[in-house]
Amino acid sequence: MKLPITLACGIYDRTFGLRDGSVPVEGVELNFLPMMPVETFRRQARHAEFDASEFSLSTFLALHSRGDTRFVGIPVFPSRRFRHEHAWINVHAGIRSPADLKGKRVGVQDFMQTAALWIRGFLQQDYGVRTQDIDWYFGGYNAPDPHFKTGIELKLPSDVRVSVIAGDQCLDAMLDRGELDAVFPARPASFQRGSPNVARLFPNFREAEEDYFRRTRIFPIMHVVVVRREIYEKNRWIVQALYKAFVQAKNLAIRRLTSSPPLHATLPWLTDHIEATRRVMGADYWSYGLEENRHVLERAAAHAWEQGLLDRPIARIDDLFAPETHAGVLDLPP
Repeated sequence: MKLPITLACGIYDRTFGLRDGSVPVEGVELNFLPMMPVETFRRQARHAEFDASEFSLSTFLALHSRGDTRFVGIPVFPSRRFRHEHAWINVHAGIRSPADLKGKRVGVQDFMQTAALWIRGFLQQDYGVRTQDIDWYFGGYNAPDPHFKTGIELKLPSDVRVSVIAGDQCLDAMLDRGELDAVFPARPASFQRGSPNVARLFPNFREAEEDYFRRTRIFPIMHVVVVRREIYEKNRWIVQALYKAFVQAKNLAIRRLTSSPPLHATLPWLTDHIEATRRVMGADYWSYGLEENRHVLERAAAHAWEQGLLDRPIARIDDLFAPETHAGVLDLPP
C-alpha cells in the first residue's frame, strides 16, 4: 500500500513530471497541489498544512535558528535566480552606482524574502552597502495592502531602520513619485507601463550576474523542498523517494529542452540561450544536492545572520537536511 503524501509546489518544467504523473514517487501516492509560492510559504510556515512543500530558503533558515524543527529539508531547489536584475531605482534619486544606495529609502514587500536577502548580500559583499546603511520600507508592492503584515516576526537589530508604509499606498507608486529611492525585488508595475522615472540599478544585469557567478560560483537558491518532520520520522525512506523523483523530473525537463526537434519553450533562440548558459555555468547549471550547493547554502546562511534574520548563526548546514539525502540520490536510473 502506497503512502499518501500532499506536495504543495509551483508548476515549473522541472516539477511538471511530478504534476502529470510521468515521474512517479516510489512507494507514494502523490497529491500534487499546484500553488503559488507566496501562499504555500505562508500556509506551511504558520500551520504546516502540507506533508511536503516548496519553501522559502530564508524562512527555513530563520525557523531553524529559532529551534523550530517542524520541517526537514531535501537538497532540491525548485527556484533559483540571479537578482541583480531586480534592483530598481528612481532615476531622479541620484543613484549612479550601487554605493549610492547608502542613506536611501528602499522598499521591500517582506524583509524575509530570499530574493531581498541575496540582493542585500551582494550589495554588502561587492559594494560595501550594509543593511544598516539603508532606510527600509515595507508594504504592498504593486498595489496597496491595508492589512499588510510581514510573514515571520523579526527581531531586527536596533540599528536597522524599518517603517511600514500607509495602507492606502504601495511601494511601486511611491518609487514612481520619488517617495522611495529604490525597491527590491519584483518588477514594478510602473516600469512595465514604461514610466520614465523607474529604471534598473544594473542596466547590464546579465553581465553583472555572469561576473558574480564567475567570482563566487553562486547561483542563488530561492526555494528548498521540506517535509514535515512527523511524516519523516515515521517514514524515513520518504526523503530519498522524493529526492529521487525531483531529480528525475528535472532531468526530464533538461532532456526536453535540449533534445526536442520543435522548440520546447516559446523562445526563438532557446538553443543559443542554453549553450551560452553552459559556457558560463557548466553542464549541471541547476544542480541539486547538499555537497554541490554547500557553498551557496553557507553564503545564504551567512547573509541571513549578518542581516539580522537569524536568532543565532547556522552552525552546520548539514543539520537542515535529512541525513538520508546527504550522499545524494541512490540508485538513480539512467
